[in-house]
Amino acid sequence: MSDDRHPLPDPDEESVSAASTPPPAAGASRGSARTLVSGTSWSALSQVIPLVINLAMTPYIIHGLGDARYSIFLIISSITMLLSQFDGGIGQSAMRYFTIYAGRDDRVSTTRLLFSVSAVIAVFGAVITVLVVAFSPQILTFFRLEDAFVAEATVLLISLTAVVAFLLLRNLYNAVVSARHQFKVLSIAVVAGHVVYAIGLVLTVENGWGLYGVAVTMILQQVVGTVITVPIGLRYLTRDGLGLITRAEAADFARYAWKVQVAGIATILAAQKDQLVAGRVLSAQQSGPFGQGTNFANQLKMVPLNALAPIQALIGSEIGAVGAEASRPKVERLQHLWVVFVAGWCAVGIPATIVGVRAWLPESFALTGSVAAILLAGHFFTLVCIVARTWALTLGHAEVAMHQSVVTLAANVGLSIALWFVWGIMGVVVGTSLGAAVGAVYLSVHTRRVVPTRIRWFMRDVPYWQAAVAAAVTLGLELAVEPFLPDGAIGLAAAGLVAVPGAVFYVLTTLGIRGSKEAVAMVRRR
Repeated sequence: MSDDRHPLPDPDEESVSAASTPPPAAGASRGSARTLVSGTSWSALSQVIPLVINLAMTPYIIHGLGDARYSIFLIISSITMLLSQFDGGIGQSAMRYFTIYAGRDDRVSTTRLLFSVSAVIAVFGAVITVLVVAFSPQILTFFRLEDAFVAEATVLLISLTAVVAFLLLRNLYNAVVSARHQFKVLSIAVVAGHVVYAIGLVLTVENGWGLYGVAVTMILQQVVGTVITVPIGLRYLTRDGLGLITRAEAADFARYAWKVQVAGIATILAAQKDQLVAGRVLSAQQSGPFGQGTNFANQLKMVPLNALAPIQALIGSEIGAVGAEASRPKVERLQHLWVVFVAGWCAVGIPATIVGVRAWLPESFALTGSVAAILLAGHFFTLVCIVARTWALTLGHAEVAMHQSVVTLAANVGLSIALWFVWGIMGVVVGTSLGAAVGAVYLSVHTRRVVPTRIRWFMRDVPYWQAAVAAAVTLGLELAVEPFLPDGAIGLAAAGLVAVPGAVFYVLTTLGIRGSKEAVAMVRRR
């Protein structure tokens, strides 16, 4: 953002100094480790509780809805998740500016940008909803939906699309809340919404409401979250900022946002491709094992990814307060903590997933564990470069994320086609993971070429031998206890407990006893 004609902030401007800017927002000056742990602990709470609910309820929901309806629910969720990316890149771009404005406590600019982009988001949401209503028969036919499920699936597809359109707008206010480090509020909203989700699905199963009940439940879930977060977001706005950004500002924002849009679409296509391909090839009713494998891997990915909002807020507020060069040491420390955690999470998570999911789900979903483990291996490469990617985005280099996402998708598709002839649909899944690795390599090279203020290469922070030993220990223990694991959620939980020795070894050999005590202390001080 270096064009002086445009008044939106240039976060890579080295002339920004602590002496010439207002005091940073609360949390901007705290240590990177404490800020990350504080924000992540609240975000993780909003992930862990829903994760526990989902893990406990999934076998019950599959049995209650039936394999076919549950598989249809999964594929419609994938479709609407894809649609949620069609916002012109506004959501993620606005988050970048909100964090910088928060670092300067600039409520006028926050309000003006929010007011301006809300109008555009509303139009995007309306267009998406109208198109889905018009073409829902063709969409469902494409996935070979049986006639007996068409009416229910149509209601669910249209309802979830309307929910997506609403969330595109609501999430702008959530971004303001996140930029101000109010992660507790966001976590409470997620947990409350998931309680509604759990109650709604139990009522749906017990009363035989099918996909109609699922649709109503998903709507009520988001209403509850909105009531909690939007009033908090309004506190950080001001009447003085009501109005539209200038044409120059809008043009500058659009130049950044379109790149984010391309990156978002490419990323979600890569993530949901396996479920969509299985739905087309096998039919929506038979795609459940692949959809559930994708979902389970995504849920495991989301546990560390809950740190993304704190990472974005910390990097944005630090750059907004002291500039890019002065922020670099703190961001490199942040990246080190992040990479160590991600590497350990995946090292013990992959072998535990293979065994645990087999015990968790019915025999008709036997492939799910293998699908989830393969995808989690790919998610490591997506996760490990998050800090470097966020750094580049915050400095205005949206093309970095865009190029990485496009390269990842291209490699994903090419490798999936090639491996289809070797392993069928499982080859498509392997292609997805390998594509993520290619994307991470590309990001490494590209950022060093185009980002003038660079941070240390993220792969230097990976504790390789510790992760390898932890994975081997976990795999050996999991295979040893597999014949004795009970069925259902208890079996999955037991497999998770078996992974504890490998995790403990990893933590002690990377952070050490002292580092572990400091991490626990930081969580308590949050």
